Amino acid sequence: MTILNPIETVRRASLQPTTGPQLALAGSITAVVVFAALVQHALPPAALLSATCAALFVLAAAVALLAWWRPVPPRQFTYWDASGVLTLIGVCACAMVEPGDVVRLLGDER
Repeated sequence: MTILNPIETVRRASLQPTTGPQLALAGSITAVVVFAALVQHALPPAALLSATCAALFVLAAAVALLAWWRPVPPRQFTYWDASGVLTLIGVCACAMVEPGDVVRLLGDER
């Protein structure tokens, strides 16, 4: 008679290292740096940080969608963690943005 042991199955699955979330985080940070380097010449210097913050939040949302589609055992660094790190970096970067810089990025309608 076979006895199913779902806890043992989860324990075995959690011992396997996952590199996907780490790669997603490293790739997202690299993409933001490349984005900032490419957009540096197209935007005014004051608007560059605002555009970079927006890119960080877009990538954090993309990694969160990836986390929703591909669950990872919770004892490891997950896609949710990678999304949280990107969001935290974005919030810290947005704290340095002046309101006038955002107006210049979006265009003054008055």
